[in-house]
Amino acid sequence: MMGAEESKSSGSSSCPSFASGCVDFPNACRKESEATAWTLLHQVMMEKWKEGHAEAAGFAETVLSCDGIIHKDCSFDFCTSRQGIINITKGSSFFSFRKRSKFAKMAEHFEYNHIPAQMSSINHFRVKSVLCFRDSLVVLHLTRNTASQFGLLDLRSNKFMGVFGRQRLEFVNESLTGEISPDKSKCLIRMPDINDRQQRAPQQNQILFCLYDMRSKQLLSEFEFDSPYNHFSFDPRFTWHRIAITNFEPNQNNSLSLVQLDEWQVLKSNLRMTDTHNSLYPYMKGMCYTKDGSLIIANILDTTCYCREKKTRNYRPINCSIYVFNGDTTETLHCIQYQRYTCTQHMCPVNYTPIFSTCGSRMAVVMNLIDLPTQHFVQVYKLPTMLNLQNMCRIVILQNFPLEYLPDLPLPPRLINYLHFKPEFD
Repeated sequence: MMGAEESKSSGSSSCPSFASGCVDFPNACRKESEATAWTLLHQVMMEKWKEGHAEAAGFAETVLSCDGIIHKDCSFDFCTSRQGIINITKGSSFFSFRKRSKFAKMAEHFEYNHIPAQMSSINHFRVKSVLCFRDSLVVLHLTRNTASQFGLLDLRSNKFMGVFGRQRLEFVNESLTGEISPDKSKCLIRMPDINDRQQRAPQQNQILFCLYDMRSKQLLSEFEFDSPYNHFSFDPRFTWHRIAITNFEPNQNNSLSLVQLDEWQVLKSNLRMTDTHNSLYPYMKGMCYTKDGSLIIANILDTTCYCREKKTRNYRPINCSIYVFNGDTTETLHCIQYQRYTCTQHMCPVNYTPIFSTCGSRMAVVMNLIDLPTQHFVQVYKLPTMLNLQNMCRIVILQNFPLEYLPDLPLPPRLINYLHFKPEFD
């Protein structure tokens, strides 16, 4: 079985075989100019990916699997293995609760290495998890006196930049999601709405979106939302004004919308994101934009847990689907389907989240064959690109110049920022 459905239609002559273990990327790279969008350009085993195939394919990231436990070693948005912070203990078990440590590994690391001692010992702040991060800027989920707040940390300078957010009831990590805007000036956090709970009729999982200014640490706006489940992501082409969000339209449970954030105005909507499920949740596990903002990527996965059968013959992979949408119209464009030995309930999301090349023109995913849970294959696909001269020049430049050389190019600052995929619109 091929890793993706479109690989079958592209012709057997262009599809590498799994038996070979890897494909010579330079040969595939020379054919990339002739390849159509979503062509399988490259396939390699995980070991070879780390040994140099990632660099040859133009990818900076080599860590595509993690043994970390969600909310203990990693969070939905922060993998400690990928960040090189903590060595995950491979012998840890999801179901052995008797001898677990007082703090989760990830929270313990940040609490003892980055939080000022005065905050921990005197103000009694404790780290629960990493809520979100962008570049070196990290937002932490903090608790104090059974109330949740948020902390801002700069890993590059190892500086704790303060606490923000009203003290609320202590939330479980699973109930919070957040993202820092592309210009790193704002942070949007989704949390349960507990305001005046005793003064109103019971609500069905009503939630609250809070937009914070990262410089002043002040709350800019709040938006009450009736849908209990959704994902959102900032459009990288805009500083902070536009997001893609699921189930934003009233009475919809399978929709994708583009929303103008300053007014919470719907710009475009797709009321049928997936045709395999009537509802997105609990199957949807992640959503993001491609680097240039032209595409929206959504992860739809089976939720069956086979963790207890991991060392038995009953261990099975889960079905994974990557749905692709137009970043300007939300129109459904493509779907890639494959299988992966992982667990969406317990394992780090790095195991099933796609990554993008430095130039933004390729996407890589990790898949498995049935009955081969220890052999991981990395597949690289060509993404559709915007057909304008500026974007095509950016791809060529980033394929030929390392990122550290970009500031030395004889180009104006605005074009240098464009090469770094910084926001174009305010």
